[in-house]
Amino acid sequence: MKPTDSIPLLSSASRPTILIVDDDEAIQDLVNIYTQEQGFQTRSCPNAETALEDMRKFFCPIVITDVQMPGMGGLSLCRKLRTGKWPGYVYIIVMTGHDQEDGVVEALDAGADDYLHKGAPPAELRARLRVAERIVTLEQRLRRTLESKARQAASDALTGLPNRRTFDRRLNAEFKRARRFGEPISVLLIDADHFKQVNDQYGHHVGDEVLRRLAATLREHLPREYDVLARIGGEEFAAVLPHTSRDDAAIVAERLRAAIESTPFATAAGKLRVTVSIGIGSLSNRVSMEPQTTLDVLDEADRGLYESKRLGRNQVTVAPATEPRTLLEVSS
Repeated sequence: MKPTDSIPLLSSASRPTILIVDDDEAIQDLVNIYTQEQGFQTRSCPNAETALEDMRKFFCPIVITDVQMPGMGGLSLCRKLRTGKWPGYVYIIVMTGHDQEDGVVEALDAGADDYLHKGAPPAELRARLRVAERIVTLEQRLRRTLESKARQAASDALTGLPNRRTFDRRLNAEFKRARRFGEPISVLLIDADHFKQVNDQYGHHVGDEVLRRLAATLREHLPREYDVLARIGGEEFAAVLPHTSRDDAAIVAERLRAAIESTPFATAAGKLRVTVSIGIGSLSNRVSMEPQTTLDVLDEADRGLYESKRLGRNQVTVAPATEPRTLLEVSS
């Protein structure tokens, strides 16, 4: 490789970081010059062992590695990179001073994406890096798209809270953990009072505003980050409170009820006062007296919610615990 006139610098923040692995400092410096001229940020390591450690701390989506190095060689590094777990795809360019065809095949079989001779002109390196950048960028975009779709599938579009499917999954996971370690867990079912009147009088766009502000207020007044709040349908919300007994859940529920009652919601129709009714279901260590399935806990909370509505709404009700269901009752 021979130095050439530099090309205009691009924004380094928008380019993938490249890890250069070579025991020859002169080659390291030369490759650094060529890659940095194209706007890439670079990191350098003198051997494969150090490169693996560096990748775990500072992930680089593009790796340029020499084949022959003391200790672990470049091909072994390729195999290690391919079997490792990384936050994104690793595009590997193997660089060597030899030009045998069997060496190219061996490098590709080891997991390399491309092969470059050390005597190649800088223009060839630049072209191969453009290919690497294109592949890495496409992979990152695809990953972000899939992650976004997964979040959308797990979230309620209106409020941004977890949806019913996500709520059920989280409740099942927390319930199993609580049963395993003998810890209490509680569920709140929360329903906006007279919400149909809001939609009928002011329109669904105002109703949507109310639901968004209701969700935000509930989330703000839940005591812990790991408490799960979800919108499970219409104007109904649910919260999973791990490590929370029935009595403590009643305190949390009353806090939520009072916060909603005292917080007029600013909407396009002006400030509206909203209240909620809440029912509580719980599992605790008193196995003989407490619900034994998630369905029992939800049924208990639903009975509490119904009672809050019957008593005039804007209430918190702890329904009496039911006896555990038998396996026959659960499966029927």
